[in-house]
Order: sequence, then structure tokens, then C-alpha cells
Amino acid sequence: MQDKYLLSVLITNYNTLDFIKLSLFALKKLTKNKYKVLINDNGSRKKEVDELKRIGDTNKNIFVNFRRAQHAHASYAHAEALDILIDMADTEYTVVLDSDCIFLLKNWDEALINGLNEKIKIIGTPLPQGRSGLKPYDFPFQFAVLFETKIYKELEISCMPKDILKGQDTCWEWMPKFVNNGYLGRIFTVENTRDFKDGPFNKIICEEYYIDNGKLIVSHFGRGSSGGIVKYYHKWYFNMPIISRAIRKYAASKQKKRWMDICYNLIVDQ
Repeated sequence: MQDKYLLSVLITNYNTLDFIKLSLFALKKLTKNKYKVLINDNGSRKKEVDELKRIGDTNKNIFVNFRRAQHAHASYAHAEALDILIDMADTEYTVVLDSDCIFLLKNWDEALINGLNEKIKIIGTPLPQGRSGLKPYDFPFQFAVLFETKIYKELEISCMPKDILKGQDTCWEWMPKFVNNGYLGRIFTVENTRDFKDGPFNKIICEEYYIDNGKLIVSHFGRGSSGGIVKYYHKWYFNMPIISRAIRKYAASKQKKRWMDICYNLIVDQ
């Protein structure tokens, strides 16, 4: 008898295998319904490719697609991969998940599915305020999102950017395609830890996302493919000539390890 999965979880990888391993661990420990994971690798280092092959070969619910992106620009490369993965999804629900975005709530999938109804067909993470004045903050964005697969495909959505300077970046079609066809989206409450200090990641630069009952459901480290280096410009010593990149790289690596340790502890505590 063929496996009957309810969810397809889609993750794009480009040299972020440590994040993906943590995400796979979280999914295994915290997901209620039967799921499969579809990973697209966009041409990572050989060591990562070999490890992804091993993961795919030893887990019957994990499938890995290997390809080199046709575009050098990260937004286009990521969008290409998402379109490929979404086309492969054949379950009732699809989850799009950034590799450095981790579900942290037991039965997160049930909470998201229960958040859908006849009008609301997509639910998940919004952009944090201040990321860009050109992008919507009141509709789910691609970091960690669940939607009804059938509806999404009927809307003939592409994730490809149109005009990045106008905010029509990766997945820009989501909001107009859903809304113009009479559907709504539901978003989590987002807190940026640069300002919000009441959550578990208060000493790290990242985003925390909360559902209606105030429970933390997702954390997004951000800029995972760079190790988080580009987030560090807020202190004078991160902008010193010549050595600034080395300082930012060191700070980012320490923050990344701390973020991953906190995620792991939150997962196992449940």
C-alpha cells in the first residue's frame, strides 16, 4: 500500500545543510500528520550534496532534487526552485519553508490546518515591518507558510520575481492571486528581537512568530546562506575597514550556534 501523506514540506538548499538537519529534526519531533519533505539543492558544495544524497537514501519520506540554478541572482534562483518543488507537491496541503526557518511548536501542522476555512486558504509568516516599504506586511510570505495545494495550483501562481525594485520579489504573486480570486490569508504575529526581548531568542538577531494563543510557532534566523553575516552592521566595530567582515563572520557564527541550540532545546522539551 502506497504511503498517504497529508503534507508536502518544501525546502530549498544552498549550502545551508546544518539548518536543514535541524529543521528535519523539528519536523520529525513536532509534526502530527503524515508528511514528506521535498528538498531542492541549488548547486551546493560537494560535501553537502553527498550528505543530502545520504539523507534522501535513508529516509523514505525525504526526497531530494539536485540542480544548478539557471539564474545567479539569489531571488530568481530561490524562486525557480520553489516553482519546481510546488509543481512536485501532490498532497492536500503544501508547506513552503525557508531552510533557516524552524517550526518550534508541537502539532504546528494541526494549528495551521485549523486556521484555514472556506475563505482563508493560506497561513503563515508575514514580513517583519521595516524590511521593505514596497512589500505587503499583512499577507503570508514565503518563510514558513501552509496552503491548500489544489487552490494554489488552480490560481496558476509563479514564485518568480517580476520587478524587485518595485517590491515584486520572490513569491510576489501570492497576495494578488489569492485576494483577486476571493481568498484571504492569515498571518502570525511577528516580533523582531532587535526590539522584542520577551522571547527565548532575546539575545540573538532573528524573528519570532506567534499564533493567536501567544505560543511561539516559528523562529527565522534570517540570511542563513550567508551564515547571518549581513545582519551585523549595528555596532561601530562591525564597520571597521579590512577587519569588519571577519568580525561580523565571528559574531554571526556565535549567534547562529546559540540560535540553533535554543531551537534544539525548545524542540526536545516538548
